[in-house]
Amino acid sequence: MAFDRLRQAACAVASALAGSALNLLAPRACAGCGRPDLLLCPSCRSLLFRPLSVPAPAYAVGLALACAPYRGPVRRIILAWKDHDNRPLDRPLGQVMADLAPALSRLIDPLLRPKPAGAILVVPAPSSSSSLRRRGRVHLQPILLSLVQALQRQGLTARAESALIMNSVRTKSVQAGGRRNRSRRLAGRIAVADPSRLSGHPVLVVDDIITTGSTIRQCARALETAGALPLAALALAAVPPGHEDL
Repeated sequence: MAFDRLRQAACAVASALAGSALNLLAPRACAGCGRPDLLLCPSCRSLLFRPLSVPAPAYAVGLALACAPYRGPVRRIILAWKDHDNRPLDRPLGQVMADLAPALSRLIDPLLRPKPAGAILVVPAPSSSSSLRRRGRVHLQPILLSLVQALQRQGLTARAESALIMNSVRTKSVQAGGRRNRSRRLAGRIAVADPSRLSGHPVLVVDDIITTGSTIRQCARALETAGALPLAALALAAVPPGHEDL
């Protein structure tokens, strides 16, 4: 365990140094359209918050909320952040996730009466161990913290909890094409690390991208097995219903 923590810390330092070196060697450009000298140009930034919902019957509210459709500049922005370690995007992506808090609060409020005994747990969808090593961090963590703070401003008791783990997976979720293939790829691979920390708690699951919904569905099943209540799922972006296999 100590060796694993040391290795993760070393990966995080190496990743941060590589990102700093890249910023020195290459001029910054908008992650969405490539416009020079801007992290995000105003046009691409405006595309990040165009909320949509997709069906998610495994959750108490029956749907998942996403900040924007997963296409065009939004797709490029999220992939630059997720797969190319563009960490300065943590702040704007965290802000758009926080902007979902008022609508989310209204949606879940009827389900929280009477007031639950425990806090709402905000849980990241898990990444594979290989993805964690490559990134050197839990990339969703800053997004979760922004959402937790926004929920607290809505008067809700919430905290972040890294509760889910993923067993070995050979392909990225966005590479395993088709609803059936993605579902088969993840079946039984997502589990709760410590069920005692979740039992009786309402839970919000946060992912970066929802394509077919297989990941959030498997998360809900694992949470229910642990005695938690999956309230709703959220994501930075989602493929609009009917376009999952494109």
